Amino acid sequence: MLSLNILRDLITKHPIRCLLTLFIAICISNTNSLWAQKTYYIDSQNGDDNNDGLSKDTPWKSHTMVSTVTFQPGDTIAFRRGSQFTGPIQFTESGTEQNPIVITSYGEGEFPRFTNPNDNDMNGNCIRISGSWIILENLCFHDTPPTKDWHRLTSIFKMGAVLNMEGANHNIIRNNVFIRCTKAIQSTGEYTLITNNYMDGPNHALWYEEGAKGGWGPIGIHLGIGNQEVSYNVIKNYLTTNSPYGSDGGAIELDDGRFHKDNFYIHHNYTEGNAGFIESSWGADYNPYVQEVHNLRVAFNANVDGQDWLYMWAPCHDCYFDNNTVIRTHDFTSPLNDVAYLAFGGIHFRNNLFVYNARDAYQGPGAHGVITENNWYLNINDWSKIHWDPNQAGSGDPGLVDLENGDYHLKSDSPLRGRGVNLSEYYSVDYEGNTLSESGAWDVGALQFPGLSPDIENIQFQQNYPNPFNSYTIINFSIPKAGNVTMAVYNIMGQKIRTLLKSKLHAGNHFVRWDGRNDDGNVVPPGIYFYRLESGNYIETEKMILTR
Repeated sequence: MLSLNILRDLITKHPIRCLLTLFIAICISNTNSLWAQKTYYIDSQNGDDNNDGLSKDTPWKSHTMVSTVTFQPGDTIAFRRGSQFTGPIQFTESGTEQNPIVITSYGEGEFPRFTNPNDNDMNGNCIRISGSWIILENLCFHDTPPTKDWHRLTSIFKMGAVLNMEGANHNIIRNNVFIRCTKAIQSTGEYTLITNNYMDGPNHALWYEEGAKGGWGPIGIHLGIGNQEVSYNVIKNYLTTNSPYGSDGGAIELDDGRFHKDNFYIHHNYTEGNAGFIESSWGADYNPYVQEVHNLRVAFNANVDGQDWLYMWAPCHDCYFDNNTVIRTHDFTSPLNDVAYLAFGGIHFRNNLFVYNARDAYQGPGAHGVITENNWYLNINDWSKIHWDPNQAGSGDPGLVDLENGDYHLKSDSPLRGRGVNLSEYYSVDYEGNTLSESGAWDVGALQFPGLSPDIENIQFQQNYPNPFNSYTIINFSIPKAGNVTMAVYNIMGQKIRTLLKSKLHAGNHFVRWDGRNDDGNVVPPGIYFYRLESGNYIETEKMILTR
C-alpha cells in the first residue's frame, strides 16, 4: 500500500514529469525491440561456421547453423545466392503478424539451391517449418526423392521439399523455384498463402517398391487442411507413367482425412503437363468418408493438363469453379480419360471454357448433378458436337487466337465475348490482371478480351521469373495501348535464336514463356541470354541465365 500511495502522490504532484518518464520508457522499450531483430547470413562458398553469422562479411558456411539459434520475431535468415546446401533444416520458432520471421536470399546471381536426396532423413524435406508467421521466399529446391514407405502418417503426409507442418499457421511461401522435386510443397498449416512459385516436376512416382509400379504420382502442392490460398503459381510436369493407373500425378491435391477441408481459394495459376489439376480424396483417404469439402473456389486458372483436369471424390458444399480456361487434350496413356470426374453432384461450374478430347466434360456419378451456368464446350474430336448442358454459353469453335500453339486469348470475333455471367461480387481481375467490369456480361474463360486494362501510362517490362531458370521461364510485360509487339531471345554473340512473340496485342498485361529452345526446336546450351521487347519506338533488353 505504501508504494501505491507514493506513486499516487508523484502522479498528483508531478503529472508532466511522470508522463515524460513513461514516454521515454516506451520509446526505449520499442527501440530495444527493434535492436533485437537480427539478420543471419549463410554463404556455402565463403562462409565459416566459426563466424557469428551476423553480417555479410562474417557469414556462416553451413545451413545447419540455424539450429544453434533461437530466432525472434522480426529476424531474417538470408542465404547467399549461388550457395548450395544438402540435407534438411527445421525452423521451430514463430514470428508475429507485425514482425514475421523471414527466410530469404541475398546477393546476386542464382537462387541458393537446397536438396535432400535421403527420404529417411526428415522424409526428404529440405526445409521443415513448425513455427507460425514465417515468410519463405527467393530460394531454389531441387531433386528431392520418392519414398519407399507408402504409409501416409509416417511418410506421404510428411514429404515435400518444403513441409509446412500442422499448427504452422499464417505462413507465406512465395517466389521460390522447385525443380524435379517429387513433392514440392506439403502444407498442413492453416491461413497459409502459397503464391508466385515456379514448379517443374519429375517423371517418377511418389513412392515405389522394387519390381513394382508406384501407387501415387508426384504432386506439386499437397494441402492437408483447409483455410489455405494457392495463387499465381506455375506448376508443370507433375506426371509419371510408372503407375498402375497408366499415368498419375497432379498439380494440387487436397488429401489428409485427419483435418477439415474447408475454405480453399485456388486462383490465377498456370498449370501444364500434369496428370490433373486438382484432386480431393474421400474413400481412399487416411480417415475415409469423413472430411467433406466446404467453400472451395477455383477461379481464373489456365490449365493445360492431361488425364483428368479435376477429380472430386469427396462430397462438396459451396464449391465453385469460375472462369477457368481448361485445355484437356491428352490422356497420358491413362484409362481414366476424363475432364472433371465427380463422385457427387452439387458442384458449380460458371464461365469456364472446356476444350477436350474425352467422352464428356463431366464424368462420374455426380456428373448430371452439376450446377452449370454459361460454360463453353469444344470437343476437338467433333467441333460440331453440341454439349448436353442446357445452361451453356455455347459449343464448338471458341474463337481463340491460336489454340494449336497455345495462345488462348480471344479473337475480336470470339463467341465467348459477352457470354459469361458477371461475378464481380467475388473477383476483380482476370488471369492476366486486367480489371473486370462491375456491370454487364463477362467473357467466358480465364482471359477476357480485352478487359478493362489497368492504368498503364508506359510500357512496363519485367525481369523474367524464375531467373536463373532450368527449363521454363516467364516474361511479363504491360502495354498502355493496342499495338504490334515483338519479343525475341538473343545469345551473347547478339544472334537471334528464338522469336517468342510477333503479334498485335490489346492494351493490358501479357506474358510469354520460353522453354530454352531455339526456333528449330533444339535445346540451347546453358549460359547468358538476352530477351528484347519492341513495340513502336520502344526497345528494351533484359538479361537472363539458363542453367541445366
